[in-house]
Amino acid sequence: MTGTRGDRHRTCQLLTLSLAVIAAVATTAVGPGATFADKRAPRDLTPPYYYASLHPETAWAGANVLPLEFDHSGPDTEAELTVDVGGIEGVADITGGADGCRPAKPEFSCSIRLSDDWARQELIFEAAAGARAGDSGVLRYSLKPAGLPAVKGSVTVVAGRPELRVNTGGRVGVKAVGKSFDAPVLIRNEGDVPALGVDLVLDADGTMDLDRRHSNCRYAAGGSAMHCRFPDVEIAPGETFRVAPDPRVKPRRSALDARLSYGAWAFHTGFRRDLPPGRTTRGTAAPLSLARDPGGDAGVEFTPTFDPADVTVPVRNSADVEAIGDFLHGAVGTEHRISIGFRNNGPADPDTAETRAVFTVPPGAEVVKAPYDPELDEEMLPQLCKKEDEGRTYVCTSHGAVGEQVFFDFTLRIMNKDDRPGSVAASTMLLNTQDGVRVRDPEPANDQAPVRMAVPGSHAADGSGLGPAAWGTGAAVTSAAAAALVVTLRRRRNGE
Repeated sequence: MTGTRGDRHRTCQLLTLSLAVIAAVATTAVGPGATFADKRAPRDLTPPYYYASLHPETAWAGANVLPLEFDHSGPDTEAELTVDVGGIEGVADITGGADGCRPAKPEFSCSIRLSDDWARQELIFEAAAGARAGDSGVLRYSLKPAGLPAVKGSVTVVAGRPELRVNTGGRVGVKAVGKSFDAPVLIRNEGDVPALGVDLVLDADGTMDLDRRHSNCRYAAGGSAMHCRFPDVEIAPGETFRVAPDPRVKPRRSALDARLSYGAWAFHTGFRRDLPPGRTTRGTAAPLSLARDPGGDAGVEFTPTFDPADVTVPVRNSADVEAIGDFLHGAVGTEHRISIGFRNNGPADPDTAETRAVFTVPPGAEVVKAPYDPELDEEMLPQLCKKEDEGRTYVCTSHGAVGEQVFFDFTLRIMNKDDRPGSVAASTMLLNTQDGVRVRDPEPANDQAPVRMAVPGSHAADGSGLGPAAWGTGAAVTSAAAAALVVTLRRRRNGE
């Protein structure tokens, strides 16, 4: 293949472009590979080919950048990078470079600094005027570090890009805890040129388990996410492939509103999702495969961009939310700090829901200080507790993991000897429903707790009323955990 406009070869045909890419990979391997024997030489990490988008207005940010990358072990040193653009004439133009690098034709040089571990020079591309999908050429470059062996390499530049899209997943019915179901994944190439090699990532975000572990996939710790590679798959423009067999997922015991995301990206297009950080393991079952969809994707809706599809999976589950009250004792006019809140006894961990603790103030007291976080104001976010009924009621919302207690601190002033109690009522509501669906609570008897008050001379204080020993969620429980209030709420807000 050649880079001149007069005799450039057309590579729209699947086989022709495949051979071009294979040749590019071989060329890249031979170039830097010749210097690998000398461990002093930098190692070329540049991708073997680059796709120049014919539709830059819809391309993702960064799609117009080719990084020439090198791995270097040793002290920092200066190097000269020389780029020969003659081979991509009529295919693509280099319009700019990072760090003061100024492209020119037919050749230009830039100075870069090789630091210990890694170095790169970014070049900005655009398809040449008149370039057609599948036109290709070879960009050649050499790196000459001071006092070290030179590195030579090349990149096959192709006009047009493969653009993979996945099915949106549609609406999913309610699933049972521990019951597996299929999650079909279809991949369609809506780009200009074939996708040669495919990366697939599927992630249930810790809410579901993957039933099978395929040998061509790696799995994140915990088993709810996988990354599979299909190096031999070619998807031509307009073709749709199906993942076979369908991935199977199973809601976990703690799942309430499970989530599933999946996406596919062509090799060397500069973008794909990775697994969550941490250790990964390879599967041992039969490999997952990609095959042409026999149904021709009739009636299937695909994602509009390269972003993954996100599917919400409602799970039939429950969460026992226990309200926690408090007790205050003192004379009229005195002020007292109390902590009210809730505890999630499980089994569901409603991280896609919010738990509300509705605090009704005792009639004989008033709130002089409610929970307030200045950081929320700075971030223009609502406070955790909202005043209602002219301060007689506060609605506090937060998230509580299974086994966790969440508290909200109030300061109350005793106004008179009215010893009628206030209360705390706790409930959990799903966040992503239009009308706020309440999560089923298997133990409704503990959804409310009193906030008692005793004033000298009142019925509660002189022994004729109920004292703090008469209710189970007393001040002792609150005092032991109240110190966790700020830490707990801030940890939730920061996503820790």
